[in-house]
Amino acid sequence: MESNFWDEVLKSLEKSFSPQVIQTWFKPLKINDMRGDVIFIEAPNKFYKNWVEDKYLEELKKIFKDEFNIFSDIKVIIGNELTKQTNETPNESSSIKSPVTYQGSSTNLNKQHTFESFVVGPSNQFSHAAAIAVAEGYFQTYNPLFIYGGVGLGKTHLIHAIGNKILEKFPKLKILYISSEAFTNEMIYSLKSKSMDNFREKYRNIDLLLFDDVQFLAGKTRSTEEFFYTFNTLYDMQKQIVITSDKEPSEIPDLEERLRSRFSWGLLADIQPPSVDEKIAIILKKSEEMNIYINNEVAAYLAENLKGNNIRDLIGALIRLNAFSTFHNKPISIDLVKKSLDKFMLKKDTIVTSESIIDAVCSYFNLKIGDLKSKKRNKSVSFPRQIAMYILRDKLNLSLQEIGDEFGGRDHSTVLHSINNIQSKIDNEPELKSIINSINRKLNK
Repeated sequence: MESNFWDEVLKSLEKSFSPQVIQTWFKPLKINDMRGDVIFIEAPNKFYKNWVEDKYLEELKKIFKDEFNIFSDIKVIIGNELTKQTNETPNESSSIKSPVTYQGSSTNLNKQHTFESFVVGPSNQFSHAAAIAVAEGYFQTYNPLFIYGGVGLGKTHLIHAIGNKILEKFPKLKILYISSEAFTNEMIYSLKSKSMDNFREKYRNIDLLLFDDVQFLAGKTRSTEEFFYTFNTLYDMQKQIVITSDKEPSEIPDLEERLRSRFSWGLLADIQPPSVDEKIAIILKKSEEMNIYINNEVAAYLAENLKGNNIRDLIGALIRLNAFSTFHNKPISIDLVKKSLDKFMLKKDTIVTSESIIDAVCSYFNLKIGDLKSKKRNKSVSFPRQIAMYILRDKLNLSLQEIGDEFGGRDHSTVLHSINNIQSKIDNEPELKSIINSINRKLNK
């Protein structure tokens, strides 16, 4: 937990210091121990210790106070001088970062990212199923598998899960996970050291390539060229390739057309932002993994009110919330969430309008407003539309014609049928009642 919490501290420090200062003076530090009234920060040597105490200690205290509402004293120690006095316990981050190996070579796989720890829902079901198929050994069926979606939605988790599963089933296969940034940096080093033959030998003689954030290759001519030939070599040898990006190939700016077309040879699978229900499941799952107790009510409140739509935001909020709970010795409750995460919560206007109701329904069901107002009749759209019509009538007492006008001029009989359909079911279907209550809570905050 301390390593995760320090990552959050570093993000906060970025508001006050340049990237160079962060990289030079704060990245080498880590939290050694947190003992209620004292935070022990470990420095690599005496020079760092003296410099941080002299230049940055007060700023650190201010960050802990302003960002995390923690008023503990801060002591900078050298190396593990504190843990030498106590029974040393394994560092959580060491188990996370230790790479899986094959035949003495690093795969760069994160062992914590497995299919078992991945929360599956409508927003990622297709990508998850495709990843499972590749992991089960259906190589070349989906080659390349191209997974795309916004930041923090689980793309990296999925490709690590593929690698871990395949390594478990086929331990002799050569597997490599690499980010585009690491690939580029390694290529530049190989160029400077005149060792490109070794570079090509490494990347063109593996069985499974897991390539993360390929969009960052766009515009980098030499890196793109090396990746192009690596891709061709592996593909021609019928080796599996899995790629992630924040956009589908056709939408990546400045990407060479020859790469764009090759990415489309296999299967494109997208991941959408999670719905409210999925967020609740993710919060409960991650809190269990992180040994943080959160009840369903708090999980629902976080899912409905936190800014941001990605999993990293949810995990960051859990880390902050747990730190606040620990230092103030208070159980996690909705009141504690409001105090500790106020700046990360959505600020909602208390005036309920037609637009806010339609926005809330779309947000809950992860729909676009255009879909809700369209002529589409499939259940995934028509059911949320009926709920929106019901709430418009219930909250604003709009006429049937006014509600119909909100949805492209639908006639009053259609609107009346939708409202009556929800009204007849709401008292007998707890799940429907829960959905409407959840949407109403979003409107009233």
